[in-house]
Amino acid sequence: MTDILEKNNQSRGQDGDSLDKLKEKWPSPFVSRDRIGEFTEGLFKQSSMNTLDARGTGIQKRYRIGNRVFYETDSVVDWLKARAKIGGDYGRIR
Repeated sequence: MTDILEKNNQSRGQDGDSLDKLKEKWPSPFVSRDRIGEFTEGLFKQSSMNTLDARGTGIQKRYRIGNRVFYETDSVVDWLKARAKIGGDYGRIR
C-alpha cells in the first residue's frame, strides 16, 4: 500500500512540474486576464476568469490598473495546481 501512495505522490509532483512549464515559457512575471487563454493554452478564457473572480473562486492575487486585470504568473500556476485533478477522478472540479 505504501508503494502505491508513493507512486501517487510522485505522479502528482510530475504533473505539477508540467504546469510549471507554462511559467517557464511565459515572457513576463504577469499574465493579463485578456491573455489567460494564451497562457493556459486554451484551458481558461477571459470570460471564465471574469466569472470565477466574481464568485471569489478565481486567482486571489490579482491587480487592476485602469480597466485591466492581471495576475502574477506564479499565482496562476499555483491556482491551476490547486484545481487540477490527477488520475482517473475526473468528476466536477470546483
